[in-house]
Amino acid sequence: MGGLAIGRAVMLAGMMLAPAAHAQSRSADAMPAEDQADVVVNGLRDANASITGTDTPPRRYPQSLRVIDRALIDRVGATRLDDTIDLAGGVARQNDFGGLWDKYSIRGFAGNENSGPDILINRFNSNLGFNAPVDAATVERFEFLKGAAAALSGLGEPGGSLNIVTKTPTATRQGEVSLSYGSWNRLRATGDVSGPLSDTVSARLIGVSEEGDSFRRYVHTDRLLLAPSLSFTPSQDLRFLYQAEFMRNRAPIDRGVAAIRGDARAMDRDTFLGEPADGRMTQRMLWQQGSMFAALSDRISLEAGLSNRDGLLTGYSTQVDFGARGVQADGRTIGRSRRFHDFRWQDLTARAELAAKLDWLGMTHDLRIGVDRVRHGMDFRMDQARGRPGAPILTIDAFDPVYGQPLPTPTPFAHRYASFRSESIYAQDLIGFGDVTALIGARWNSFRETMTNYLRGDLRLDTVDRGVTPRAALTWAVNRHVSLFTSWGQSLRLNPSDGISSFDAERSVSTEIGAKYSLFGGALTGQTALFTMTKRNVLNPNATDPFVKTQIGRQRSRGVETVADWHLTGGLTGTATYTYTDATVRNDRNPALIGTMLSNVPRHLAALDLHQRLGVVTLGSGVTHVGARNGDPFASGYRLPGYTIVRADATWAVTPRFDVRLDLENLFDVYYIASSYADVWTMPGAPRNVRVTLRGRF
Repeated sequence: MGGLAIGRAVMLAGMMLAPAAHAQSRSADAMPAEDQADVVVNGLRDANASITGTDTPPRRYPQSLRVIDRALIDRVGATRLDDTIDLAGGVARQNDFGGLWDKYSIRGFAGNENSGPDILINRFNSNLGFNAPVDAATVERFEFLKGAAAALSGLGEPGGSLNIVTKTPTATRQGEVSLSYGSWNRLRATGDVSGPLSDTVSARLIGVSEEGDSFRRYVHTDRLLLAPSLSFTPSQDLRFLYQAEFMRNRAPIDRGVAAIRGDARAMDRDTFLGEPADGRMTQRMLWQQGSMFAALSDRISLEAGLSNRDGLLTGYSTQVDFGARGVQADGRTIGRSRRFHDFRWQDLTARAELAAKLDWLGMTHDLRIGVDRVRHGMDFRMDQARGRPGAPILTIDAFDPVYGQPLPTPTPFAHRYASFRSESIYAQDLIGFGDVTALIGARWNSFRETMTNYLRGDLRLDTVDRGVTPRAALTWAVNRHVSLFTSWGQSLRLNPSDGISSFDAERSVSTEIGAKYSLFGGALTGQTALFTMTKRNVLNPNATDPFVKTQIGRQRSRGVETVADWHLTGGLTGTATYTYTDATVRNDRNPALIGTMLSNVPRHLAALDLHQRLGVVTLGSGVTHVGARNGDPFASGYRLPGYTIVRADATWAVTPRFDVRLDLENLFDVYYIASSYADVWTMPGAPRNVRVTLRGRF
């Protein structure tokens, strides 16, 4: 661990600590557990930032909604989105491009091959480009809305959408700093200070500095994040909010291990198959979001805002090649390719929404009418040096690797520019009458992509898709403890060109039926849902060249998902999730694909987290089980073994404002496979590791 990294981390912590030392302490008043179960959003801004777009309690909202709030994020010690998804229910890890971005499936469907399923930030579209993994330091809560929500969000994934609600300036002065050190010399410092600057202006600044090695040899990463925000509230009915986040993330592309004769765990899990001389990829992103929230009357409000992101991903990588260019017949010699990546993108989203609460014909109406517009451009350049089938280059021994051979200069392989544009108009009405809540909504979408392939004589490919995506749902509150619900919706997603061909739009439909409950005075809350979804026109990569795409005829996912939370008076808190998913290809021109499971989607997925408070000490433990999965989308028969891992933690509240935490991950040192893209790109999970964190609040 370099002295510069330690100095930078300590300096950041000190910068945050100094102004916070004079801050006021936060209120520790707690609300009853039953009230907590129904509270997700509060205040003018939060109701608009929520993925539901309403302050209706989750028990009355007619769709599966899983909220991972700040308390749960802190309870499990999460520093990334990836650390929380086991407790989201129905969310499984997918190939993440060597750890350079978040990628997962919801209820079996993974969305775009690169950017994954639908991700929003404060309800603004945000999964365009190659963005670094989400850091939990800036997050107030993660909201997973399951099933089709295209009528409100405008996105097209039937499995569900993730909305990230970010931290905003607070009305009282407060601060928090933390410093952690763990296995593989990983050091992380965070600071968060917030409070009023005047009667009408408040500010917040969040900073993260992180650096360290990995259980994977030659994998060294670092991250720097700064997230300022400013709010101006001239009156209780009007608020202006500006938020920004600058992140620099540096990490090598690490594709993991290669399966040998179908065995995903044949190689040592720490063996690096790249070249240390390539160095690290650099990701830089500047995200900015400005919003206005206005209460026009006690029943009518208006929100308008802009969200902008500039990003780049650039650097060299050496990685195992596919087919006869990759793993050779002797089962140990591996051919590789070398690439230079230079991806640059910018997107701008504008949204305006009018909300009104009405009483009409003896019913209450929570009406939302809005418009949005998205502009996204990406310059995609990749150079590549690659061998021929049977004549691989950059060969390396899987079991005795030697690094440092001369590296070829990649030559142009792909260079194209894609421009994506969309406009939408939507309307939704949440209707209440007695014990019943009904939801109806629809969105008109217009999507357009223009792609220019510079290496094919400036070939221009235009894709245009338009359509209406309706949505309907119903909740019946059987009593004050139990409600039944059903939800149905359609989705539409533009399929991007691969630079050679254009494709028809992806169309899908989603249906679920379930129950929500709050029992024992709110001590036990949860929901269970049966779901079924179908998708048509899904893009599938080619087994020999993943840059070439074909369209699958039809996929189907169906199953059952249940989530439960409990908060007992004796200081015991817990969360449990279980999902059974049957996600398969139902129809395709390639008969070998029909009936195969979707890649990286287990039939059985479960997690349990328990924490017990014992005076000033809190003890916690978690168990995650992931069943066996298909390891690629090619019908090759490659399978990833199932696994069960255990974690433990302990926190000692030294004072009411200072605590020490110990985290122990993968307690029994299981060699497990977290995800894969193909047999040659298979990512093992981390072995047993430990982390100690010091945290102070002011």
